[in-house]
Amino acid sequence: MKKIITLLFLLLTVTLYVKAQTYIDTTGGRYWNEIFSNVTVTSNITYGQNTTVSGTNQVLKLDVYQPTGDTVMMRPLLVLAHGGSFIGGSKTDQDVVSLCNHFAKMGYVCTSLDYRLGMGFPIDSIHAAKAVLRAVQDMKAAVRFFRQDAATVNTYHIHPDYVFAGGSSAGAFTALHMAYMDSAEVPAYVGLAGMGGIEGNSGNPGYASNVKAVINLCGALGDSSWLNTGDIPFVSMHGTNDGTVPYGSAIIVVLFQPILEVDGSSSLKIRADNIGVNNPFYSWPGADHVPYAGTSATALAYMDTTLNFVKAFLRPFFGIPPTGIAENESNVLNIYPNPATDEINFSFSKNNFEPVKVLISDVTGKTIDAFNINSSQFKYKNKSLKPGVYFVKITSGKKETIKKLVIQ
Repeated sequence: MKKIITLLFLLLTVTLYVKAQTYIDTTGGRYWNEIFSNVTVTSNITYGQNTTVSGTNQVLKLDVYQPTGDTVMMRPLLVLAHGGSFIGGSKTDQDVVSLCNHFAKMGYVCTSLDYRLGMGFPIDSIHAAKAVLRAVQDMKAAVRFFRQDAATVNTYHIHPDYVFAGGSSAGAFTALHMAYMDSAEVPAYVGLAGMGGIEGNSGNPGYASNVKAVINLCGALGDSSWLNTGDIPFVSMHGTNDGTVPYGSAIIVVLFQPILEVDGSSSLKIRADNIGVNNPFYSWPGADHVPYAGTSATALAYMDTTLNFVKAFLRPFFGIPPTGIAENESNVLNIYPNPATDEINFSFSKNNFEPVKVLISDVTGKTIDAFNINSSQFKYKNKSLKPGVYFVKITSGKKETIKKLVIQ
């Protein structure tokens, strides 16, 4: 009898532990604020291998970014890929490294992966489509790698139900095609079966390669009609004057060679809206390709906007923790762009939203503007804020939040 009682107790303990781990812990400002000071990077982890365009074997590597000192055992994972028109770039490109570092400081586990590059010759629609497919297969293998780890040794402490894929430029291409292109949509001339099918042979078979949502930064999809009702959500950001990847629908050019027509972010927005797929879209007026890449003041401002918009998209996926685990902030505030000029967006976590009072003051404490916000999304038209530094105080009940705002 004692053995039976002990066994039942152990089973109950395991069951309660599993139930306790089915949600994402958002307490303490996780996945919204950069609550960790440092990031631990583990480089050149092998996640698979496959045949390159030249017929050689390539061992596939990725880098993992984790918040230093984090003790949470199940965390969301961002699988990110670099740009480079499928002929260049690497997992250590500045823009994707910056994204990984920032999101890791918020509590995410992030990975930047290398994937097979090269189109072969001639550069045409056939070779371009094959290059995209190779990248898709490799990204799927990376997702499977982490799910395999979660089911076995659990090195990276990711939650297998909260895996997101995205990237910059060609990396965004890869994530979009991974999520929305199925086998029937791959052109026959690609020879899908001979390349290993839509899942590919890059490694880690037997584990799921699906993701919860897509982060599209300056990317495109071969055909917007591949988006269907019930598809997973995606977030898009794109410059209206992008000369590399079309903002709308146009023929894409690689090494001065026109190869095929693709549907950029604004075209995807139209299609997704028509079929009811959630797809927040941020346009950078007048901006060229990946304006957030680099270390100039302008690029850093674009990166700040990118982080704020993407985190506002991701945060609601995690919902409200179970009873007894409360949020530290009922209204989690996001202001973008920052630095700003004539228009400022106020975005709040949709969890437990309450109407707020807003007070904007200058560095001397003088009140410049005051108003109320009654919804989770609010657009502020700047008429009185001159270039400089300001402080935005948000009051909800007895709680106050203060954010710094820069006007250019």
